[in-house]
Amino acid sequence: MDNYRFKYQDAIKDKIKEHLKTASFESLEQVRLELADRIFSSLAIVAEHLNWPNIDRETFESYFEVVRKEVQSNHVTTIKAPNLLSKNKSTWLNNSRENEITWNYTERYLEYLRGQGRADTVVEEIKNSSYKILSKLADPKSQSATFVKGLVDGDVQSGKTGNFNAVINRALDSGYKLIIVLSGIMDDLRSQTQARIDKDVIGDGKGVGLRQAFGHQGDESVFQVVSITSEDEDFSRPLANADFSLNQTNIMVCKKNVSILKNILLWLKDNLPKDATKHNLPLLIIDDEADNASLNNEGHKGQNYASKINGHIRAILGIFHKKSYLGYTATPFANVIQDRNSASEEMWSVLEIKKEGSKKKIKENTEHLFDQVDNLFPDDFIFLLDTPTNYIGAHRIFETLQPSKKLPVVFDIDDYTADFPSRVTEDGDDVIGVERFDNKQDWENKVGKFGHYLDFASFSEYKKGTRASKSVDNFPIDLPNSIKDAVMCFVLGIAVRETRRKDLILSKVYQPHNTMLVHISRFTSWQNKSSKLINDFYIDIETRLKMDKPNGANSIYRKFEKVWSDYCAEIVGSIHSHLPENYIDDYMQPVSFDSISPLLVDAVSNIEVLALNSTTGKDLKYQDEKPRKVIAIGGNRLSRGFTLEGLTVSYFVRSTNYSDSLLQMGRWFGYRPGYLDCCKLFTSRDLISKYDSTSLCIDELKEEFKKMDQKGTPRDFELRVRKHPGVLQITRPTILKNTTSIKWSYQDSLVMTTELDITKEKISRVWADFKGIVSPLFSAAKINESLLTTTVSSKELIKIIELNNNFDEARNNLIKQYVNKCVEKNLLTSWTIAIKLTGSASKYSGLGILTSDDTGLPEDVQLAIRTGPAQEKGNHFYDEFIKDQRFKPTGSSANIMSGGTDMKVALEEDQILLAEKEFIIQKVFEILKDDPNISEEEALIKAQRKTKPERIYREKLTQNQGVLIFYLFDPHYVFNQVPGKVDTNIQRLLKERGQLLNEPLVGMAMGFPPISRKLDPCGEYVKGDYDLEIPDEDQDEASDELLPTDAEI
Repeated sequence: MDNYRFKYQDAIKDKIKEHLKTASFESLEQVRLELADRIFSSLAIVAEHLNWPNIDRETFESYFEVVRKEVQSNHVTTIKAPNLLSKNKSTWLNNSRENEITWNYTERYLEYLRGQGRADTVVEEIKNSSYKILSKLADPKSQSATFVKGLVDGDVQSGKTGNFNAVINRALDSGYKLIIVLSGIMDDLRSQTQARIDKDVIGDGKGVGLRQAFGHQGDESVFQVVSITSEDEDFSRPLANADFSLNQTNIMVCKKNVSILKNILLWLKDNLPKDATKHNLPLLIIDDEADNASLNNEGHKGQNYASKINGHIRAILGIFHKKSYLGYTATPFANVIQDRNSASEEMWSVLEIKKEGSKKKIKENTEHLFDQVDNLFPDDFIFLLDTPTNYIGAHRIFETLQPSKKLPVVFDIDDYTADFPSRVTEDGDDVIGVERFDNKQDWENKVGKFGHYLDFASFSEYKKGTRASKSVDNFPIDLPNSIKDAVMCFVLGIAVRETRRKDLILSKVYQPHNTMLVHISRFTSWQNKSSKLINDFYIDIETRLKMDKPNGANSIYRKFEKVWSDYCAEIVGSIHSHLPENYIDDYMQPVSFDSISPLLVDAVSNIEVLALNSTTGKDLKYQDEKPRKVIAIGGNRLSRGFTLEGLTVSYFVRSTNYSDSLLQMGRWFGYRPGYLDCCKLFTSRDLISKYDSTSLCIDELKEEFKKMDQKGTPRDFELRVRKHPGVLQITRPTILKNTTSIKWSYQDSLVMTTELDITKEKISRVWADFKGIVSPLFSAAKINESLLTTTVSSKELIKIIELNNNFDEARNNLIKQYVNKCVEKNLLTSWTIAIKLTGSASKYSGLGILTSDDTGLPEDVQLAIRTGPAQEKGNHFYDEFIKDQRFKPTGSSANIMSGGTDMKVALEEDQILLAEKEFIIQKVFEILKDDPNISEEEALIKAQRKTKPERIYREKLTQNQGVLIFYLFDPHYVFNQVPGKVDTNIQRLLKERGQLLNEPLVGMAMGFPPISRKLDPCGEYVKGDYDLEIPDEDQDEASDELLPTDAEI
């Protein structure tokens, strides 16, 4: 009957999908009433026709509910078409070539994805984007030599593997004969990638092969691709020589490992056709995590230098006439600012060492020389993949440009320094963990210019009196309470998920595994000690859950109830209010502690505590038929690419200043149907701040990318990334090694105060300077719609920037430096400054309106509203507001600007009309691109409803114009002190600080015009200006797990 259950469920799903083609998604809420009867009747006819066993109404209802919830939780409203920057706008894959290709592998894969429960919109996007990517690769049937280099950028854990497997399938269909997938530097990731390719591409008795077998196992008219590697075996030359031929179509999944790549090179040379120096068969290299290990860290020395892995990859490409290199990454900064050297004038040398005997004595050394391609810069194209609406990424948790609902899943912890320190001080024989201060500015922000930390009176003393922690330091000795709470949250999450198992297990979105991530250090010795301590703690709570009486005064159940109250109850009860529009997940029904308490004994049973590193030899493989509950403790092995199945709780305190690497370590991004409310991130305030700044920077650069869509080239994007002021601070220094200065630019950008200092003193100083110095500049100002506006010189603008304001010191200095450099070239000489006069603040709820007597301005100002963060557990923005007295506007208050149209204040009417006309034309193009089925008239109506962004006006400014707009915010709303909505916790703190809410907060938005490449003076980071005065932990001491055991040094 189970087989028929799934047949019935598939039939019900088809009917619901058919319904959704002509009805809104929200109508699924009424499905039970208006659709169930109809489907039940039609299925009775189908069942009779196909000889299915009859089912009663009750059974039908149970099937129906499974399908309804699955469709809702898996529903994706839209996935925008990928954005593309391409050097060459033409393609070999025209209609004629497309019709010549039989898409056997591709169609099989897409059908397999549909059968796995993937939403139709997701499958359609994979189909379209993989086609477009293939069209940009080299033509595998080309009669002449050809070489293409491209890059695909997609968010962390968003489905990049699914996309490149689609590309692999299309490449096989189109004629590529050798595909090499480079998958990270760790065995775990390589093995996991191989397993996915076995299912998604090869299909030898599994995955796609169960849907349709090729070759001798099935359809013999379709060749069967051969995998040289397997889940257990990376590439080895003896195996390849013995069992594989380049005359067939081959695929291999390999680590980015010097020894492995060298052996591939030698094997390829061994198998060259007679008298040939290059292979004529078409090669595709897919480089997963392309910003890791593949880049040339030696390129700064000149074109003849290359790091080993980079050199080997370029040599492999060099031994083929027809080849494509395709990188995949979530953090493309390093890829687009890597070296772009010409091909080396020298051959690439590879030494073959032949050994003999049991003692492996060297018999002979043979040097082999290879040509190399020039570099791995994606000269030809860059694709930016969009994410489905049910993807939970950084934009759902951390700071972003555009307003979006944030999930309260981040818990700021501060009790880990003694146990997992990144810096220590020595007191005799004792090594003591201390807080980390990255530089002098960081010290002053946290301690104060004249403050003390322990016995250190200054940053200089701190730097001299502390050192980086080492693997030999005896840490951890104990576990901080925060990690114990995290482990208990993991157990509670398992119990919550168990209450939903009955609904989920019959659906295709069911995730049987439960995983917790612990990432405390790169040192394997620390990981192993942590594993033992966590396991001891786990055994203790497991024993007590089995032995204690639930109602006992000192029962472990009371502790679990407190952890539930502190971390879980609120979000489990209110998760639906935090979900984005049209994200419906009815599996996540509220539960109480009383309802899950009886399940805790089962939930805590059979949890594995695993330290995953080179010294333990343990690995983490998931099988759907064998559900696992795992606490995974690791470092580099878990920091890139590797998917932790059913991940709910992450404990992450490993310090790093390389924010692009930091984002990659975020394994908690992804898809969580049925258990998003069980997810938690325990991390430090410093790391939260770095995630916020990284997320914001990535957001800004993606907007730049989208703006260039279809018009720009990879080279244009490279220059934009290089000149973005934030990139240097989030990219690994090895990519910028030996660079004396780095250019950057504010041209064509909007700079806003994204974070406000809300201390009593700062608010008063900023307001005093505004009232005393800025206001008089508006004495002869004019009113332009809702803005009071006047014009000042660049000199006066600099004076304004030098006043107390809410730009951080570093950004303030960068802005001043850039404006001064522009003025030297007669650019940015005239500035329109404006004050927003209209807001929504009410005098009955706060200050409401400030009169001209209050401000010194010629007009009254109705204050704007920016609401402070909500007091809810897991909301890190609230924690920062309370503890650090920093306000980061988020959610609907995310943008400092009241509206994009404010930026038109410096334009003439004809310029405004032209900007808006061009915007609507562009939006029509984008709407038609995303939905080819819509008419131009419908697209025009939709385009006219779109909110007009500030950039369309800013980009009409001349090169000597700039705009600065001030926004005044009512403090009663910022501090959540509006009558009827008073945050009593903030109210108490205001009283303790003697802080009266009688002065507005001042926000600023600066608009810089486009400046031509030839004229843009750029600012300059002189090497050392922003170097961290405390080196990153990954530079302090070589990690003992950075390289796999078979790496060649």
